[in-house]
Amino acid sequence: MYGPPPDPRQIPVGVAIFDAPELYLACFAIGAVFVVAGLRIRSLAQAGRALLVIVGLVLGLTAPLAVCLNDTVYGAWPTIDKAGSFLFYQDGVHRRLLMAPFESLHDPAVQLIGVHLGHLWVTEFFDLFFSAHGAFNVQAILYPSLGWFCAWLLLRELGNHPRVALVFAMPFGMGLHVFRDLNWYTIEKTAVFGIPLFLWAVVKARQTQRKWLWAVGATMLLCAWLNWYLFLVNGAVVFIYALCLRDRHALEALGAAAAGVMPLVLYQAFLLQDAGALSDPERFIAERAALDTLSFFPPAWNRLEGHRALNVIALGLGLIGLWRSRKQPRTKLAFVIICILTIFATGPYWWGDAASGFPNPAYHAALNIVPGFWRIAKPEFFFEGAWLLLLALGAQTFSHRSPTHRDITWLMALFIAAWLLSVRGHPAYPSFNQPVEVELSDDWADRVFAPPG
Repeated sequence: MYGPPPDPRQIPVGVAIFDAPELYLACFAIGAVFVVAGLRIRSLAQAGRALLVIVGLVLGLTAPLAVCLNDTVYGAWPTIDKAGSFLFYQDGVHRRLLMAPFESLHDPAVQLIGVHLGHLWVTEFFDLFFSAHGAFNVQAILYPSLGWFCAWLLLRELGNHPRVALVFAMPFGMGLHVFRDLNWYTIEKTAVFGIPLFLWAVVKARQTQRKWLWAVGATMLLCAWLNWYLFLVNGAVVFIYALCLRDRHALEALGAAAAGVMPLVLYQAFLLQDAGALSDPERFIAERAALDTLSFFPPAWNRLEGHRALNVIALGLGLIGLWRSRKQPRTKLAFVIICILTIFATGPYWWGDAASGFPNPAYHAALNIVPGFWRIAKPEFFFEGAWLLLLALGAQTFSHRSPTHRDITWLMALFIAAWLLSVRGHPAYPSFNQPVEVELSDDWADRVFAPPG
């Protein structure tokens, strides 16, 4: 099973390419306009042109999503996670937190979700122009596009040719695990763009001698507001970065990140202290965290086959780059970060479950040290950071070959073809369904929270 079994209420909508070719042609046409604009409008800044090309490609590759926003649900519906997020949005939990932050410390919905409710404000914005389901659907285009674009920003800032960076950023924003989450789980889990955006700010701050330190704190705050997993990955990266280098710039980046996110960290700490237990922590670790982990034997990521969840060409070039530049200080730092993040991504148990597996010592050390770490239900998210660094090494390896424009074009065509086969053609890729009505039961809090004592 790639995800939860379909709900009996689910009503599929037939939008296969032969059922509704006009919808696909419309998306292809809209996407082509964006791509052509990005390639032809020379007066735009390089980042603006790249963003137009990326959005155009995403619109075409995800067809017919762009013309099916209002009247369908992208992905399985209803699922526990997606229906819950939709209902809490309609219930206004994000508004209550903003209007009454102190009273919200005792709000069961805030206690359940946490302070990271930024994605519901994104939904609120798009709800001005689309239906509520359409607002979530728009984010299914927005987040992969931003993931691709922010990865491009980082790879370009690291010295890669802009077009090479564009190619190697694609597997990060458009990975199979992103679309698997779009299919079954809550929308904020697909906002992986926060990792390259934060690292880009760190690189800019180091290059400009403090001038971009404000961006380090601001992006860390944005990431924690959208999704605590982004905060955890970014926090781990900047902490290892400061620990290994121990220079002024690394410590300043760590301090700026900590200062930026501290208000949300303190609020979340009060929530954890006041909230009733969601379940037995050991059971939560065994039944949630141990489920979606990075596996080496057999290779799998997020219960998805490794050769389809990862772009094997980019992975191979990344590993080659890691080996060839292993003596460079920057590569040594990247290797340390990749190893640590990968160890956490393998979850709480190795080679089995809680009953038969071997405990992951690093993960269990974090369980004893970091308050609330037991609530991490998606440890494989840590691999997002490792995957991004491997893609950066792959881009560096390909750039060192002094590729021609034709080489880069062929590689992009190869990456797109691989995406169509491994991601678009995968059973976990989102389908379209009718927006069946769901309700938030009055006794949901009694069923979710364990009684005190």
